[in-house]
Amino acid sequence: MANKSRPKKIKAPYRKYVAGEGFSSTRNDNKAREFTITVPDDAELIETPQGSYYYDKINETIVKLTRLSNDKKEKKGHKQSLLSSSAPNFQEDKDGKVIENEETSIHSLSLRMVLPWEVQHRIIHYLSIPEDEEKANKTTNGRKATTGINMNYLLVCRNWYFMCLPKLYFAPALTSKNFNGFVDTIIINKKKNLGHYVFELNLSTILQSGRNSFVSKLLRRCCSNLTKFIAPQTSFGYAPLISLKSCHDLKFLDLGLVSETVKLKELFSAIKNFTKLTHLSFPRSSIDCQGFQDIEWPQNLRYLKLSGGITNEFVIDTKWPKTITTLEFSYCPQITELSIYSLLSQIGDNLKHLFFHYPMPSLTENSLDHVFTYCANLISLQLMVDYCSKWCFSEFMLSKLVEYDRPLKTLYLECSGSLGLASKIHPDDLTIAILESRLPCLKNICVSPKLGWNMKSDEVADLVVSLEDQDGSLYLNY
Repeated sequence: MANKSRPKKIKAPYRKYVAGEGFSSTRNDNKAREFTITVPDDAELIETPQGSYYYDKINETIVKLTRLSNDKKEKKGHKQSLLSSSAPNFQEDKDGKVIENEETSIHSLSLRMVLPWEVQHRIIHYLSIPEDEEKANKTTNGRKATTGINMNYLLVCRNWYFMCLPKLYFAPALTSKNFNGFVDTIIINKKKNLGHYVFELNLSTILQSGRNSFVSKLLRRCCSNLTKFIAPQTSFGYAPLISLKSCHDLKFLDLGLVSETVKLKELFSAIKNFTKLTHLSFPRSSIDCQGFQDIEWPQNLRYLKLSGGITNEFVIDTKWPKTITTLEFSYCPQITELSIYSLLSQIGDNLKHLFFHYPMPSLTENSLDHVFTYCANLISLQLMVDYCSKWCFSEFMLSKLVEYDRPLKTLYLECSGSLGLASKIHPDDLTIAILESRLPCLKNICVSPKLGWNMKSDEVADLVVSLEDQDGSLYLNY
């Protein structure tokens, strides 16, 4: 170690003689002050290899002109020298006055016309790339696993690289091939902290490449700004569920593909502080409903998809939030007709969209006939013909509202294709409901080909004509 108590060496300043300039000091730490010399109009410039001089008649001294940088321009009507001898931007006329030539003005103008970085940042985020380059960008590297930005933008300069990073990692398109590279980039490289650029994380395409530790670490690295998360089919156990608690800005949570057992109490314990959560999808395979009495629903929940092993006790005894406007049932093998109508009796008037998916084994062939009785404000509805009959559109079930017209605009009729379902709902059942003004706002009817309707029949033609009178159409939903 150096001896700090030892006094520092002090070097005596001396002067060095330079040809044509005289003595100059070389031990001066302070930078020479730059100043502008105003040359009189009647002064005569003397050019030498060592520089330019003129005779000052007032002080009777010879003054040397020092060249200044290009950005220090001369004031109008006076002479100014340049500090840098590279790029001679000025020339003198016959009278010795310094003037700008045409090439000099263009060069200086190009130097002045530089867009601010804020404007360049805004321009970059409005740019898009062609489809062929978009496909080429989907490489095996995790850094090039997204679309919407040309990868060549990152190579322009350092500032462009950092301006493109937020758009590059906003919603990465991950596959089983580039997932490991993406994990290494986000997890291992802690100094760059690229996880806070990720806003949407879709792991639905990850099958066997992911691990519980990888998913858990990704959630912790991306928790600061993550707003949308779609869980993978596998590798979503207890550890990722714990890491999910740190994603406080999450708005969209889809666990519909998870095949592992998820406890309902732990799930709601993880999302109880998610004040911005609006979309929630339950796991499709299995779910443990123990302890559902103590759960607290997110206060801004708008969309809810029920699936998996939820029980009738859970559906009947739960106090459902009034903020739900979209409700879906997808493969709930234990749910019966009583549970569905118990739920609809609480929030049916608030629902705008209601969807039923196949299969629902505990429902009978006419379990969904009373849907319109509980849900009068629906805008879109999807019914499975397997669980409803023609009486669903009769005047007893689909009665005419007194205070306002029924706002239903879109109707989906899906079918599993089983035998004997083609005759359950006839086109005339819908035609009569439209002609009797029970569905005055209906615009679209989407019918599954498995329903067995003959699209060239007169009954279907009558339905099409009745829809056209309301500016509506009939579609085949393949």
